[in-house]
Amino acid sequence: MENERLEILKMLEAGQIDAQEAASLLAALAESEAAEDAAESPAEGLPSDREPPEPMETRWARFWIYPMMAGGAILLLGALIVGLVSLSGGAWGWLLCGWPLLLLGLLVLVLALWSRSATWMHLRISEQGRRKMAFSFPVPLGLAAWAIRIAQPFVPQLRDTGVDEVILAVRDSASRGEPLFIDVQDDEDGERVELYIG
Repeated sequence: MENERLEILKMLEAGQIDAQEAASLLAALAESEAAEDAAESPAEGLPSDREPPEPMETRWARFWIYPMMAGGAILLLGALIVGLVSLSGGAWGWLLCGWPLLLLGLLVLVLALWSRSATWMHLRISEQGRRKMAFSFPVPLGLAAWAIRIAQPFVPQLRDTGVDEVILAVRDSASRGEPLFIDVQDDEDGERVELYIG
């Protein structure tokens, strides 16, 4: 590219082109150089074969419906048992069987509704292109940061670490739509670990 610049400047010096033409030629040369650099270097410092996957929240956006339906069914079954035993004046043993189901269904229902807006962690481990392990579950990052803050005075290794602040920063970035994506690949063994929090 330097040779082309020198040629343009020599043409300007020789009077073959005027200053305006030289400026437009230099600008066009700079644009083509920038386009070549962009094509050679991967986007945002990531190798071209390791781009973040499609946002996992699109895949898991409606997953909370299944536990909510299961919780609703358990809640309905427990309410039905409690209601029928109360109306028929049946044995108290059946009433005791209905209340745990009622409470379990309510707990599953509340957890399902919470997971709808929770931050999810997706962990994928693969070896030579075949998936070995995959986990996806909601992570209570606010609760984890609170627990670490409570434990810091009692655990010397946690003092002055700022782990709770890191957890809160991850939670805040995920809520802003900027998920954390870590992709580690061992080229020798062909193992790959992907961690997505968002």
